[in-house]
Amino acid sequence: MKIFPISFLFFTTTHFVFSELKSLPTTLVISDGLSSLSQSSYEEDLLELKKTPGATESISAERFLKGRSSTMTDTFFLSPGVVAQPRFGSDEARISIRGSGLQRTFHGRGIRIMQDGIPLNLADGGFDMQAIDPLAASHINVWRGGNAISNGSTTLGGAIDYLSHTGHSAPKHSIRLEAGSYEYLRARYATALAEGGRDFYGSLSHASQKGFRDHAKQSSQRLFSNLGFRIHDHLESRFFLTGVITDSEIPGNLRKDELEKNPRMANPSNFLNQYKRDFELYRLANRTTLFSADSDTKWSLTSAWTYKDLDHPIFQVIDQLSNDQYMGLDFEKNHSLFGQTHRLRGGCSFQSGQTDAAQFSNVLGKRGVLRQSDTQRAKNLESFLESQLSFANGFTPSLGIAAAYATRDNQRISTHNSSGALTSNPNGSTYERDFSQMMPKLGLRWDNEGKDLQFFTNVSGSFEPPSFSEGGLSGASVVANRAQTATTLELGSRGQRGFIDWDVTLYHAEIKNELLAITLPGPLSGTLNADRTVHQGLELGFQADLLGQDWKENPYVRWVFRGAYTYGSFRFDDDVKYGKNRIAGISPQLFRSEFMWENSKGFYAGPTFEWVPIQSFIDHSNTFSADPYRLLGFKVGQRLSEGISWFIEAKNLTDQVYTASHGVLENFSAAPDKRQFLPGDGRSFYAGIEWKY
Repeated sequence: MKIFPISFLFFTTTHFVFSELKSLPTTLVISDGLSSLSQSSYEEDLLELKKTPGATESISAERFLKGRSSTMTDTFFLSPGVVAQPRFGSDEARISIRGSGLQRTFHGRGIRIMQDGIPLNLADGGFDMQAIDPLAASHINVWRGGNAISNGSTTLGGAIDYLSHTGHSAPKHSIRLEAGSYEYLRARYATALAEGGRDFYGSLSHASQKGFRDHAKQSSQRLFSNLGFRIHDHLESRFFLTGVITDSEIPGNLRKDELEKNPRMANPSNFLNQYKRDFELYRLANRTTLFSADSDTKWSLTSAWTYKDLDHPIFQVIDQLSNDQYMGLDFEKNHSLFGQTHRLRGGCSFQSGQTDAAQFSNVLGKRGVLRQSDTQRAKNLESFLESQLSFANGFTPSLGIAAAYATRDNQRISTHNSSGALTSNPNGSTYERDFSQMMPKLGLRWDNEGKDLQFFTNVSGSFEPPSFSEGGLSGASVVANRAQTATTLELGSRGQRGFIDWDVTLYHAEIKNELLAITLPGPLSGTLNADRTVHQGLELGFQADLLGQDWKENPYVRWVFRGAYTYGSFRFDDDVKYGKNRIAGISPQLFRSEFMWENSKGFYAGPTFEWVPIQSFIDHSNTFSADPYRLLGFKVGQRLSEGISWFIEAKNLTDQVYTASHGVLENFSAAPDKRQFLPGDGRSFYAGIEWKY
């Protein structure tokens, strides 16, 4: 069974750690109250992110563990600005921040996705949603837009970081089981140890489902573990070991009339040719953190090696072996300058990756003759420097700059016809491109004396070279060969006043050479560089106690209304072909909320809502669209810090037929029979139980 390699890694690592810790003469301490030097806690990051003069969020796992924790929609349900739409009730999704990669419904880009502060993106910028497990996370940090400069991220969307527990922060044992409709099953066992100067945390999980649609089976096994060594009072080194094995059937897109008639059907071509996306991923990483004797300076050295083996039968069978290396060094210094508090941060990183890529004819899901083979190499060199100086009356200006240099080299080894005979290489299949950009950031933050009210503004630059899937697809009539750049201005506020707290941001981004993915005639997709586009919008998150009770109090009962509203206007800017049309991909508005009864014993109950009030165009010509929709759910449960927690959740109670996500065409009228719609799941029910001891 494929779960064996992951289980073997988990149990051998755990056995080794147990043996090593038990050999020490001290008494075993579980969740000993110590904090890690190399891994920040949720409480620490909550305060840290508020120092950013821009849109950020830290999400405790306790928020999304109150219900099913499967898709990115579950995880970011109440996160303003983060649009996560499931592809077919699975790990894969369209995830977009401020319109980043908004046409992608698979293999994301436009956001830096990190695990424990180290990028999961491969060197060319792409990332896989299946490489993430929310059940292994202590919390998730989100930096929207240019606010991710301190993480080396230069993309329009910013960065998302999944932070693991350590042996200091987690219970000794934790068992969680979720089950529900469409043969959904998700199970996780985690263990934590801490003794002396060492600690260990490991999480082993299994997820599977038959799926709402035909040909939508999923099965994934994931290991996330870390081992920390406190070498000195001011020095700690932490090793991270990750293993992922995932198999996914792909039901594919439907025509709109097919979706309305039978949303459970699969695309006939996907079923006939057994479309799938299967891969194994292994990663070994390290972060070593050193504090100065007076603790005012922190240095962190990070490194990682990632191996990925992809087997992907689609219009052809794509076979890729990837090896990526990453190394980064960053520092933070807090001291007095001109009699004021000064914070200086900086760092640099280098990432290099090689992918041996081959494509075979798809013969009912099996490999036929070799059609082409390539060697793809990507390199990224990035650096940043940011300074914050606090003045009187709560004002803190910041000045930063980031620089990036990237190369994308594709060497076509061979090309074959449908009979397998060697042919000449097509033009453009072999290329060497390099990209570079300087990106300044200027920001200002104001905090009131009580630190519970903040206003901020900033202007920042962003930069994103095309990935290999966008920069040279054989047979595509359009190719993106320029990097996307943008300048973004934002203004916002966050804070708490009595019974309400909020997080609101307005932004305006002017973009050059935006990478826009489209579906081409035939089975291919391509990406073009638009000339000029504009993205602007509103990101609003809030929670209010409708009984009027202050959030600083601890009453027995609360009635809480939580919500996340995301508005995004993404348009061409006087384009020769599209004028001021809306860029296809997502609806301009998304509202998600919940209305919960909660008490101090951890019980909660109430409805959940999702509302897309405006149509979403599927083509840049704005001639055809997905319809608006409303979804109603309900959940009830009890969440405790130790002992047994449980939940019951219902989704789409009205059993509405709707489009959860869709592909993007250049012009629907030129391909009216092209299947583009991805149905959302029907009415479903889930239950879960977790035991921490």
